[in-house]
Amino acid sequence: MNNIPVPAMSKRGLPVFNAPGANANAVKELVIAGMLMAARNLPAALEFVRGLAGDDATLHKRVEDGKKHFAGFELPRHTLGVIGLGRIGSLVADARSSWG
Repeated sequence: MNNIPVPAMSKRGLPVFNAPGANANAVKELVIAGMLMAARNLPAALEFVRGLAGDDATLHKRVEDGKKHFAGFELPRHTLGVIGLGRIGSLVADARSSWG
């Protein structure tokens, strides 16, 4: 807000207000998505799938040979360290605690 000319905007009929935490849920979802992507090696797995081609027998063999590289690990029963329990940190901690 310190870079916005609030009085000038108000004169023009444009309301300006501070909305802390308005996007906190979206950020929490991105953090959780990042954890899942890392735990399951999803970016590499997607690239692997995009590169698949061939007949059924070839695909079956490539998938069976390749899938072991993308097993990853499950997030429950692992420890998550959250630095800062502000709005986003507490949402991440609450969401993650429900996983066990």
